[in-house]
Amino acid sequence: MDFKLKVIKIEELHLIKELWEKLNQLHMKDSKFFKEHYATFTFQKRCEKFRTMTDKDIRVAVIEKDDLEIIGYCISTVHKEVGEIESLFIEEAYRYQGLGNLLVNEAIDWLKEKNCKKFCVAVADGHESVFDFYRKHGFYPRLTYLELK
Repeated sequence: MDFKLKVIKIEELHLIKELWEKLNQLHMKDSKFFKEHYATFTFQKRCEKFRTMTDKDIRVAVIEKDDLEIIGYCISTVHKEVGEIESLFIEEAYRYQGLGNLLVNEAIDWLKEKNCKKFCVAVADGHESVFDFYRKHGFYPRLTYLELK
């Protein structure tokens, strides 16, 4: 089985819709306090922010399996000198094969090329199991952001 990393344009975001919806379902399942947010959060709503950006401010990298099926993605953005990994997902059957690492490393490299001074990733409440994964890439908790319900 061969995997290929490919960068797609903003206009091609629809190609990751199904995977994003799986991530949203996972967040809804894991959320302790905001299940209703994820229940009503749509791909269209999520993409509103991205559609106002240009390709120089956003990068969407996907992993294609040999038959050209997209099985993972990473969305990274730049705002001023802050780079953020906005969304990352790998199909469950393909996890623990280094594909998430490949996407995160590619995102960090791109953010460095964009001269970012700060790099961040937000992790949804209830999804703390990914902390160790991000820690391997140098990301550590700095603060906890609380939201009024």
